[in-house]
Amino acid sequence: MRKLIFAFLCTVLCVSAADAKRYIVTVENNTRAKINWDAFTTRSGGEVVNTFDFINGALLDLSEEQAQRLMDRRAPGITIEEDVVIKWLNQASAVNALKKYSGDSGKKVPSAVSVVKSTPKPADEQPLKTTFPMEGEMPWGVARLKPQQLWKITEGEGVKVAVIDTGINPEHPELKVNYAGGYNSVKPGASAKDDHGHGTHVAGIIAAVHDGKGITGVAPRAELYGIKAIARDGAGELSAILRAVEWSIKNKMNIINMSISVGSDYVSLHKALISAVENGITVVCAAGNDSGPVNYPAKYDETIAVSACSPDDFSAPFTSKGPEVDVMAPGMYVPSTSVNGGYEEMHGTSQACPHVAGLAALLYNIGYKTPAQIKDAIKNSAEPAMFVPANEQGAGIPDASKIKKAE
Repeated sequence: MRKLIFAFLCTVLCVSAADAKRYIVTVENNTRAKINWDAFTTRSGGEVVNTFDFINGALLDLSEEQAQRLMDRRAPGITIEEDVVIKWLNQASAVNALKKYSGDSGKKVPSAVSVVKSTPKPADEQPLKTTFPMEGEMPWGVARLKPQQLWKITEGEGVKVAVIDTGINPEHPELKVNYAGGYNSVKPGASAKDDHGHGTHVAGIIAAVHDGKGITGVAPRAELYGIKAIARDGAGELSAILRAVEWSIKNKMNIINMSISVGSDYVSLHKALISAVENGITVVCAAGNDSGPVNYPAKYDETIAVSACSPDDFSAPFTSKGPEVDVMAPGMYVPSTSVNGGYEEMHGTSQACPHVAGLAALLYNIGYKTPAQIKDAIKNSAEPAMFVPANEQGAGIPDASKIKKAE
């Protein structure tokens, strides 16, 4: 079978690739055909950009003719997808939905990303101002999950959390203690530092340090790894996400937070997350901000899909919905760390998702080691919100105070 697939690929792709585009080609693992992609390109004239051994695939430069021939004559078990650039971040939809909500209800809704004015050292220089009251260092969203009892046992120390996003600002006063490293999957070898702001905000919700000032995250001693898979404009190639997942597997992450979403299904992305889960990584994903069906990758069964709620336990007006939703978490007026060293409030399932990722990190340290165990424990702890349909909240809002050590 291996020789047949290799011969097939070489036959259909032996064409000039002067007008090459990039395609992700994968082979089903059940074929047991591990392709030697370098040998293949030597014979075919194509070029390997990089391989994805964990999904038995590669990113190849192919001409449109080569790609079309492969699609027309592909052997069973082979998938070909163009390496498209995807707008992974959809905060604007959340803001627009909130503006409509504000107009309908008469409530004042602050701007998307700058409610709390940032200062170089805000925790030291002035009190943090938020739309909704905090409980000490706990923003309303962290407090809503009730993690205090678990904090007596663990604050997430030693748990590796990969934030696949725009990167993290490693110098932020709330994050530098827990920042453990990063990787730029957009441009491997380049800086992984956040140049957008989304990833830094997400990271603070997960693991802002518990130090008596500013804010604290759900797992305030978890190790943060900033995986920059999205560029400054909020977009990135599909292959950059695959490289990010591969890095997470190779570097033995325990949790992956994916506050990203897209409406289309990609076979290679699904294979990547299946591989991550098979390697013991719990994958937590944002449901999406388009008020429609749950987006990918949250739609995949292997993930924990998180929708967003308001401070009064209603579903957020922008949240995506569907039977795939596992739980609902705080996603409106969420204060967290900003890329310039201060704080800001943001709205979205992007903010709901890291609340649950932080909780997953706590559970990992109290004996819930497999993704299935962590997912079940979070769902079993959840309390359904009144007047919210099941397809908008799943099991409900997680309550960490109900979770005991695994036996």
